[in-house]
Order: sequence, then C-alpha cells, then structure tokens
Amino acid sequence: MMNVAVPIWKRAVASQIDQLIFQTPAKLVEKTIRKKLFPGKEVKRYYLPTLVTMAGEMYFLLNKNGQTIGDQVVGIKVVSQDGRPLSLEQVVKRTLYKDVVYPATLGLPLLKALQQIKSGKDMELPHDEFAHTKLISTR
Repeated sequence: MMNVAVPIWKRAVASQIDQLIFQTPAKLVEKTIRKKLFPGKEVKRYYLPTLVTMAGEMYFLLNKNGQTIGDQVVGIKVVSQDGRPLSLEQVVKRTLYKDVVYPATLGLPLLKALQQIKSGKDMELPHDEFAHTKLISTR
C-alpha cells in the first residue's frame, strides 16, 4: 500500500462514479414518487439522492475497507490519520462535511484548500482534516 499524495483528479473521478451509482436511481425513484403525490408539479429539488449518496458513502467507508465503488475504480481509499480503522464518528463527520457544509458555504472551504494545493502546499482537504482522515493510493 502506497502512502503518496492522491491527485485531485482521482478524487473527482471517484466522486463522479459514486454520484452516478447512488444518485441516478434515487432521482428516478424520487421523481416517480413526487409525480404520484403531486401530479402536475415539476420536480426542482432532489432530497432523496443526497440522503442515498450519504448513506451509500457511509456504508462503503465503514464496511468496504474505506473505499466507495468510485474509490476502488481509481485506486484510492480513506484511512484514519493515525492508522486505525475508520470509526463511525469519522465517517459521519467526513460525509456531513462534504454533503452539508460544502453546499451550505458554497464550497468556500474547498476552494480555499484547492488554491493552497495549486500553490504547491501539500495538505488534506477540509473534510479530511475535520474527520482526522486522509486519502491514500492503493496502486
């Protein structure tokens, strides 16, 4: 197992794969349910896909060795900064930060971190810092 910095593109590709897997079916289910409950109303906001994505990510991080399906495809995994197995608290904190704090702050902590990474500083992203986790390459 290598412990080198994970390129940002790997995070992005893994995230897109996970979004497709979790959100596409959830959006279809939510649209169907809303059409039945509120016929004639256009579905503008999706809540179910966000919840499904969060639950899916938490499940995979806790039960699949710190890897979502997207992480497995690109060869990365989430680990504790101290080397111990991921705890439920870490997984919940990391996921909530990514899926609640970033949208609520328009992604400003993430943009600030990406600027620092671009300027050559080696650092973890805010959600990993908050949860005391880090990303490593598996190949």
